[in-house]
Amino acid sequence: MKLLTTVILCLFVSIAIYGQSPLVLKIKEGSDKPNYEKEHSYLLEITNSSKKSTRFFVDSKNTKCQNLKEENQVELIQKNLNKASKSQFSEYILKPNESFEFYLKISRPDNITINKWNCTEVKAIDENGNTISNSVIITSLIPDPKDNN
Repeated sequence: MKLLTTVILCLFVSIAIYGQSPLVLKIKEGSDKPNYEKEHSYLLEITNSSKKSTRFFVDSKNTKCQNLKEENQVELIQKNLNKASKSQFSEYILKPNESFEFYLKISRPDNITINKWNCTEVKAIDENGNTISNSVIITSLIPDPKDNN
């Protein structure tokens, strides 16, 4: 019985240690602009919590908003920008315990339908497209500018 308990305990510990994502993603600063502005920027930080260098790509894309009908949603344009150079980047390598800050710029196309919502999912993926971080969802409203006094 003790052997079975020990094996189960080791299994749970292994799952807890190896089941965690090596990268941790968080929003450091939200957009201060009013909703009716065409473009919003968010400062995000990704930290390597593993014991080895990790190569990753930031995947920012439109995703279905939970609890909203599809006809009440629109697609926006996402760009990942290096904080220092403000240029787009595609991949990055982080050493253990190192962090990287970047901007996510979300903009809306001209003539977009107003009074709709958008959800943007941001996460880190590896070269095979596997998720290697937590995901962050940013929800945006595209209001009618006439409603803002």
